[in-house]
Amino acid sequence: MAALVAPAFVWTNPVSTAPQLRGNPSSSSAKSRGQEADAGHGSSTRFLLASAGAVVLTKGFHARRQRVSGASQNLPSSSIVRGNSATKTRTEETVVSHGSSDGLGANPATSWPKGKPSYTTEYPEEYDLADPKASFEKVGRMILNEMVGELPQLYELPSKEASWVERSLEYNTQGGKMNRGLIVVETGVALMKHQGREPTNADLHRFAVLGWAVEYLQACMLMADDMMDGSVTRRGNPCWYRLPEVGLLNTNDFLMVEMYVYKIVKRHFGQEQIFPWLVDLLLETTFQTECGQLLDSICANCELEELTTERWTLIVKYKTAFYSFYLPVALAMLVTGVRDRAAYDTAREALLEMGIYFQAQDDYLDAFASPEVLGKVGTDIQDKKCSWLFAHAYHEQSTPEAKSYLDKHYGTCEVGSEEEEKIKEIYKELGLQELFANYETEIQEKLQDFKAKVKDADLPWSIFERFFALIYKRRK
Repeated sequence: MAALVAPAFVWTNPVSTAPQLRGNPSSSSAKSRGQEADAGHGSSTRFLLASAGAVVLTKGFHARRQRVSGASQNLPSSSIVRGNSATKTRTEETVVSHGSSDGLGANPATSWPKGKPSYTTEYPEEYDLADPKASFEKVGRMILNEMVGELPQLYELPSKEASWVERSLEYNTQGGKMNRGLIVVETGVALMKHQGREPTNADLHRFAVLGWAVEYLQACMLMADDMMDGSVTRRGNPCWYRLPEVGLLNTNDFLMVEMYVYKIVKRHFGQEQIFPWLVDLLLETTFQTECGQLLDSICANCELEELTTERWTLIVKYKTAFYSFYLPVALAMLVTGVRDRAAYDTAREALLEMGIYFQAQDDYLDAFASPEVLGKVGTDIQDKKCSWLFAHAYHEQSTPEAKSYLDKHYGTCEVGSEEEEKIKEIYKELGLQELFANYETEIQEKLQDFKAKVKDADLPWSIFERFFALIYKRRK
């Protein structure tokens, strides 16, 4: 499908790998981050998502901006969304009548039935940074109620099906450490203060909303991954798909949770110019993660010789590091007005290093942490995973005897079997516990080298320091 491209202006998401801007360079500048962030809370969405990597303006930017500004002044006062403030929700009729032309406002193709689109623009609850987890959980409860509340009227779901969705969301999205989501809030606050601005209550809620979008993405990935891997427990409970009444219904359930990622963002950011970039980032990250899932899952069809440390690095970079580490920070950077591509490149480089280390920890704990502490039963040996431990044991540290035993039993023994326990003993005999301890020290030193780069990118180092502190030498 051909994109609609204005000859004078082609904007691309600075998070992507495309050039940042062609056309009039004065219309976007890293020097005006604060002003752009406030514009991100503006009265209408001005960008079209023309492709996975591009956001396109259909007219000249400045003329368009004047026209939209004038239209906003004619709207009822209750329907104007002001920067950094909570306002009343726009009605479906107001949005469509004032914004159905050239991509502004509500999409007329999806504004059915009556009540769509529904936007949340008011946040009456106080977000207390002194109790960040409780505040974040309150926003999560608000979102869950919003999503489930739409089902009977807007999607004609009977009460039995609506209750099923609610139960699925309760079981799979609530609870846990919520570190990914909380990092969005912490990053947003740190960036605004670094820019000389104080976040409002509405800002804090909106950061939390994006944090919950990340949590929902995490949930759908785990729901799919658990079923593909035949996992038994998750967060100390049976995996959702293993419940007798669920089974293969899990397939539709995790797809619905994935769709909720975008419904959450649309409900809270759908009227704003930053919306297409948020969607673009989430789509790109989801696809990167699914590429990583393929790299991981296809190992069942690989020979052990193919499960190398290079393959392991590629798997964990795409399956874990992008969505768990880069995505939370990049979302906060976008909504606080960071537009310099070099800043995203610097952040990505440091955060991917952390993400790779995080997965190495997961692989280590899968073998050596107790299920009670870990909250799940480790299955990497049974599932023939290309794990950090196996790749080093087979290719980097091996002996002929160890390699022969792995050839015979890796990926063919069951959890808790004598053969699985013997493989764990081989890992110890090959010195992998000491090797991992050295790796932890090396990664800490390596990340310190990023301090200067982060400063040059005009980003606060505290963001990266805090993220690393959450995972360094974790034991569950």
